[in-house]
Amino acid sequence: MSFAIQPCSPADAPGLAATMMGARLTDPHWVFLWKDPCPQDIIARASERLPWNLISGRDTKRHQKVINVETGKVVGYARWSLPPDLAKAGNVWLEAQVAEPSRVDLEIYEKNFKANTDNGRLIGLKTGAMIGFRSAPLEAADARIMRDGPFLMMDYLTTDPAFWRRGIASMLVQSGLKVADRYGIKTYAMSEPAGLKVYLNHGFKLVETVSTDYSKYGGTEPLVEYFLVREPVSLQPR
Repeated sequence: MSFAIQPCSPADAPGLAATMMGARLTDPHWVFLWKDPCPQDIIARASERLPWNLISGRDTKRHQKVINVETGKVVGYARWSLPPDLAKAGNVWLEAQVAEPSRVDLEIYEKNFKANTDNGRLIGLKTGAMIGFRSAPLEAADARIMRDGPFLMMDYLTTDPAFWRRGIASMLVQSGLKVADRYGIKTYAMSEPAGLKVYLNHGFKLVETVSTDYSKYGGTEPLVEYFLVREPVSLQPR
């Protein structure tokens, strides 16, 4: 079985949604955020939202997917954010930039996005103090680390659960690191426990760990997130 990295387009939305949400639904902390974590509904709504998400922020965002070459099935996905200076250059990593849509398609994508969100918020997510309680320490850690930028940021990394431990996440990470090394910039990622080893294996260093006990809101175990930074190869000690 072989895999290949390819650019993303809005037409990939169903496959991306199945891969992204299928992986998220293996995380009990994420499932806990939903009033009714029905996989079919979550994946269907994500499929309708994704075209707009893919074309939003085109100057900064870069998207890649991994497919199973034999079937064409999407089995992995990564979204990166360029630092401001590289985004302004307008010619960086264009092969991972989603093509600009037509005006008609743009209107359709926006309409579908709005129909499947509530003022930008995912329909079906819980509300209340628990959301802020969980996110506040993560946002604080992120703000501290971002002061040491600029960074090429890994915004999202996922692999279809049926294809875990096949090297797919490593393919996507390595693709971004080549860009970071080419321009001599640091790379920043936040990881759940399941993805930590991938980053450590590619030269990232753990700079902060946040563990949040939200048992007073019904959580059964602490939510743990790792914050990691990698120096470009040219600046790493030999």
